[in-house]
Amino acid sequence: MVVRFRSLAARFSRLARRFAVERRGVSAVEFALILPLMLVIYAGCGEVTTALIVDRKVSRAASTISDLVAQQTSVSAATMTNIFDATAAILEPYDVAAVKVVLVVVDVTSSGQKVAWSKARNDTAATPNVAPPTGLAVPTTIASVGDEIVVGRVTYAYTSPFANVMKSITGGTVYNLKHVFYLKPRQGTTIAFTG
Repeated sequence: MVVRFRSLAARFSRLARRFAVERRGVSAVEFALILPLMLVIYAGCGEVTTALIVDRKVSRAASTISDLVAQQTSVSAATMTNIFDATAAILEPYDVAAVKVVLVVVDVTSSGQKVAWSKARNDTAATPNVAPPTGLAVPTTIASVGDEIVVGRVTYAYTSPFANVMKSITGGTVYNLKHVFYLKPRQGTTIAFTG
């Protein structure tokens, strides 16, 4: 029995030494260990890139809606529909149903700011003749008494394909990408809404 045990111990010792110097499967094992991490990094880079592209489109849409209105002396309901359609076209091929657009024309007077008129798509327009709502007020650095300021705000509800993974990291599944753009009228000092 002792001889058998020594023989088994010697055989195990030889196998252990052979295993310690064997290098043929190391690359496959290392690859198997690193592959999940590489896939997560790859997917994360793709997701961040997509989110940045959508954020740039939201910024461009906010500047476009403000710019198109600031070039007018008066705006009709049909013109506003076309302008809203232009902002939606900027966000293609992403889901335009997730886009909220608000346009506010703010009068800056000596007694403060008040909404001259406002239009919105998939969002709530500001109430005329009252102070602009939070987030749409004109900063004091560009608000001069007697001016009208065009304020365009575009918000996009971005949902990640990896929403469940992102929820464990950030706590949410939908991220509101929002940009606000301010411009003064280019042809005169006021812009009328003709309905």
